[in-house]
Amino acid sequence: LATALQDIPEADRDALLLLAWADLDYEQIGQALDIPLGTVRSRIHRARRRLRAYLDSGDVATDHPNEA
Repeated sequence: LATALQDIPEADRDALLLLAWADLDYEQIGQALDIPLGTVRSRIHRARRRLRAYLDSGDVATDHPNEA
């Protein structure tokens, strides 16, 4: 997930992280980033789409080095 997040443009990533980890709603994200609500929606949509594409691509490591 960290690798996928690095590939998302910073503005889109910021909006997504405020939604997912800071638990802000779209309006609060807009206020925090000083952007219109429509821009918040667009950024989160793009970020989710990129994450979904990354996870569906099979580029995700399936082995877990800490597991026996």
